[in-house]
Amino acid sequence: MVTTEDGVPPDSSQHPELEQLIPLGSYNYPKDLKDTVRVDRSRLWKSLAATLQFENYQEKFQLLLHLEEIQMEVDILRYDMKGVPMVKDTQNKRLLILEVPGVAENRPSVLRGDHLFVTRSEQRTSPQRVRYKGYVHAVELERVKLGFSPSLLASFVNNLKFDVTFTFNRLPLRVQHRAVELAKKRNLSDVLFPSFAYGESLLPEGSRLRLFDRSLESNQQQYDAVQKIVTGMARPAPYIIFGPPGTGKTVTMVEAIKQVVVCFKDSHVLACAPSNSASDLLCQRLMKHLDKGSIYRINATSRNYHQVPEEIKPCCNWDDAQQCHVYPRKEKLQRYRVIITTLLTAGRLVTARFPDGHFSHIFIDECGQAAEPECLVAIAGILTAMDRETNTNRGQLVLAGDPKQLGPILRSPLAIEHGLEVSLLERLMLHNSLYQKGAESYNSQFFTKLLRNYRSHAALLEIPNQKFYDGELQECADRLISYSYCTWEELPTQGFPIIFHGVFGEDQRECNSPSFFNTLEVDALVGYLKKLLQSQGKRGHSRISPKEIGIIAPYRKQVEKIRLAITKKDRDLMNLPDIKELKVGSVEEFQGQERRVLLISTVRSCTEYLHVDEKFKLGFIQNPKRFNVAITRAKALLIIVGNPAVLSKDPHWNTFLRYCREKGGYTGCPYPEESTEEDALVEELSSLCLSTQSAGNQLRESHVQQQVEPAWRHEH
Repeated sequence: MVTTEDGVPPDSSQHPELEQLIPLGSYNYPKDLKDTVRVDRSRLWKSLAATLQFENYQEKFQLLLHLEEIQMEVDILRYDMKGVPMVKDTQNKRLLILEVPGVAENRPSVLRGDHLFVTRSEQRTSPQRVRYKGYVHAVELERVKLGFSPSLLASFVNNLKFDVTFTFNRLPLRVQHRAVELAKKRNLSDVLFPSFAYGESLLPEGSRLRLFDRSLESNQQQYDAVQKIVTGMARPAPYIIFGPPGTGKTVTMVEAIKQVVVCFKDSHVLACAPSNSASDLLCQRLMKHLDKGSIYRINATSRNYHQVPEEIKPCCNWDDAQQCHVYPRKEKLQRYRVIITTLLTAGRLVTARFPDGHFSHIFIDECGQAAEPECLVAIAGILTAMDRETNTNRGQLVLAGDPKQLGPILRSPLAIEHGLEVSLLERLMLHNSLYQKGAESYNSQFFTKLLRNYRSHAALLEIPNQKFYDGELQECADRLISYSYCTWEELPTQGFPIIFHGVFGEDQRECNSPSFFNTLEVDALVGYLKKLLQSQGKRGHSRISPKEIGIIAPYRKQVEKIRLAITKKDRDLMNLPDIKELKVGSVEEFQGQERRVLLISTVRSCTEYLHVDEKFKLGFIQNPKRFNVAITRAKALLIIVGNPAVLSKDPHWNTFLRYCREKGGYTGCPYPEESTEEDALVEELSSLCLSTQSAGNQLRESHVQQQVEPAWRHEH
């Protein structure tokens, strides 16, 4: 029999000031669901296959969330540790310290207030063992400080060894379950499945706004979006800003928020985004023109204060006395004109039950990166939809994002297959006539597509513009930056700032990891990186720092190999003082970011595993959104290293490869001209590859976890 002893949580998590008036249930999945998934999925088919409507909204999304949780339970087992020592904290004898490799990158996510379980290694096989629950008090790089029961502390000696089992925080799942439940209870059908607008303007006819950011006045799409949002003519339907890469959607949204605050003295705005970084950016930009005393950035209590940008700290919910972020009382929060949170932290406001209609406007940036139930956390229980009798001048929801870029990071193949990865923004644009393009244009009462790209050289925009944006994007970048590498001596063709370097590498794996890497591609990337850093300041080239360069690879192991080569193996690179500022990561980690120079390793060198990549949406092949995000991060120079024979099997990559060849940007191994030659070459390469592992079933570790190992969510 295993008994569990509870530990001691950090003080602040025990004394919340913010009212808790709307209950948050546990929303555990049905006990038989895991067996059903493993043995007889056909029983779920009717619910999963049903078209999403308001009538089945709660049932379908709660089932999808349950499936995601079941997969999370399997994937978190990757981080279990056996026979690891703990030591007492010399600064606080009531805490024990555990070394957790990977915690700095949220692999796993371990935050203040979270918990894990330990058992003494010597009792591993004992039927009478004790399991100790430890609460996280602090996270310092790769060390976690834990609060355990007094009985464990009484018998503890330094370096005593334990087996450790990690958990994930269920709060994000629970607030999403409650959100879809509240959407049904509050009858938000006119917001979630809109079919009309009242068409009543909140501004006098003919009003012209005086913008804070005057540059928007010369951009017709940005100005129109701000004007339409402020008039509220879309209500009760959401207003959507479709912002392709580098088109200034966040700038547009921030301007609209400022105008709402200035034009309507009784307005209260909730501004949200899926991540802390995107929410911080909203706060930073709002602070430039609005009274800092009217803005409040609510961070989760678990957030590390040192990760908060300095300039927004005066607007945050940090409490010096408790040394953590706190949730103030509702009475205090109601005084602020703009509150900024992540989508999940907005659930705290739902629990507090603000008066109906208190928030007149809700803005959600990067909406395409959130699953619909996550997006709903900031809507259901907070937004009161407009109606002509009781709520005439409020109830505007604004969504901004790009459904052509990557959606939320999910783990369950079954949940992904049946729609959990489709954001609210994407669903409305795909399936609701209010947001679809007419014969010539979109309906500006509900929708604006931004067209001017302020980021990239025209050559970098060409293919994504054709493939994803109807050829409507216009190059408007600062040419001092976007043309800064057009004469770089390493370019195969001067004036064309793209290099596609063909490499016939090999898909490799190590015995302790199923994730793929490709050594030849690592070597090629390092070679280009050294040339970049060595050529700066010469022959008229501007200087570039490592933080202006990014490197993308789709598989976790390739990311590790590239980092290792840069920071530990290559003497020239590792001795650069700021080389650690050069970011290496997955496409997901670069979404919403930009770099002057971007290098990409595509990794795949054989076709044997492509069906697994395609099925589970890994890598670059047959994944248009990942392709789009990857090649639209660069401002001035894009370098891609990959196998042309494999990549040409994908229609988007094939178009891009042919484009590079036509413009003279291709170099490296011979690029096969005819499909018959390609096929023969690919077959030859495939014979060198490793045998594939079974795709497995729902209750094995997900392929996403194996290959990408995405960071665990930590915006609680």
